[in-house]
Amino acid sequence: MTHRQTKKITDVRERIFCSALELFTKKGYAATSVREIVFLAGVTKPALYYYFNSKEGLYLALIKGFVAKLESLLSGASNDDNSLKDQLLDLCDRLFMLFAENRELVRLIHAIYYGPPKGAPFFDFKLFHIKILKCMRTIIKRGISAGEFRNGSADDMAWALLGATQVAIEEQLLIEKAKIDRVKLSNILNVIFVGINVTRK
Repeated sequence: MTHRQTKKITDVRERIFCSALELFTKKGYAATSVREIVFLAGVTKPALYYYFNSKEGLYLALIKGFVAKLESLLSGASNDDNSLKDQLLDLCDRLFMLFAENRELVRLIHAIYYGPPKGAPFFDFKLFHIKILKCMRTIIKRGISAGEFRNGSADDMAWALLGATQVAIEEQLLIEKAKIDRVKLSNILNVIFVGINVTRK
């Protein structure tokens, strides 16, 4: 297969992906037809069926593609050259950017997870939280063992970091300009690391 042929295949897939995401987000999964997707993408129905088999296959390919990016991010989260705190800050920053850069897909996921599925194929979105929480907890436990973090519940600490990161991510989904950017998120996370109690002698 030539480079030109490969690029054409990628372009067709990407056009179908982008069109489906736009329509799923605006109209919902069930209300979106294959005819509308291919019309917006400027391709034929056989092209969609060739690459994805069905509308359900296309939807799951969108979700699984995002999950693959998330898993790749999490698998490279631990860097022994950095402090455990820096590893956590970097992880939260990369999560923030991944979700912000895939804003429309994340909006679709939220609409399906928090609202009626409206015929969308089942996908266990709780896996997102489970995988992220597990990764954070692993780094925190290493930090406790190394004496970098105080003794305590690694699970509670992980939830605190994930909670702050999740709020920052969800704010990116709003229509108006977000108030939390990467720098603000880093500042918020540092407040969690330091704590807000006054140190008393």
